[in-house]
Amino acid sequence: MSYLLLAIAVLSWGCSWYAITLQVAHAPAIVSVAYRFVLAGAVLLCLLALTGRLRSIPLRDHIWVAALGATFFSLNFNSFYIASDHIPSGLMSVIFATAAIIGALNQRLFLGVPLDMRVMAAAAIGILGLILLIGPELQSGGARVAGALGLCVLGTWFFSVGNLISARVGTRYAMPNVAGQAMVYGVLISCAIALVTGERFVLPADPVFWAALLFLALISTVVAFLAYLALIRREGPIRASYATVLFPVIAMALSGLLEGYNWTIASGIGLALTLIGTIVVFSRPAG
Repeated sequence: MSYLLLAIAVLSWGCSWYAITLQVAHAPAIVSVAYRFVLAGAVLLCLLALTGRLRSIPLRDHIWVAALGATFFSLNFNSFYIASDHIPSGLMSVIFATAAIIGALNQRLFLGVPLDMRVMAAAAIGILGLILLIGPELQSGGARVAGALGLCVLGTWFFSVGNLISARVGTRYAMPNVAGQAMVYGVLISCAIALVTGERFVLPADPVFWAALLFLALISTVVAFLAYLALIRREGPIRASYATVLFPVIAMALSGLLEGYNWTIASGIGLALTLIGTIVVFSRPAG
């Protein structure tokens, strides 16, 4: 059963990066994020209500739920969706896979958790891998690609901060309840950003857009999220987290097949080093 749950999470998340490019090709990026979580949040909250597991969260803790919605379900995704116009989807997934390394740095910044040599070595390996991966893209795309890569790093940082918030809220309330209600805040924040930036709320008729939206909202968000939570309950957070090491391999393969990403020896080594850096962070220290 654990292997099935892992496969669901890895395949869903691995394919989601290319699906993002299909969605953004037909609707503005920030509006696309709002659509995704309107649908995902509605489905998740309805499932919880139908199964009798929907629970209210006291108002005093809604500041944390709102913060989770902002970081996890709005700013994080907005960054990647905007970047998807300028760099291959697989490359975005690899940058996101460094969340474990960025998370360790955020724990040092916000919680005072000391960095050990294992984390510092992982960061060095991961950064070297990213340099090998993004070097050709930077040379060919210049400032435009550099900005998109910066947005991906920023989005990963938002995700990492959201992880810290979810760890705090998750000790008090069931995570599906927290996530469903946080998605509501995420949608409101994305809609506010879209209004401020003048993005139009269009509903494309193209079936490709709707297929991508349904896949991203229902499969990559709701199904994969519930599968991942079940995997955590069965195997623990460390083993479950290896899903984030595996899905970039799927995403990069799709990028090569469908987007014409040009693989080189250097980029292959870069992908391997980046994933090794993530594995080093996840691994338990000796002794």
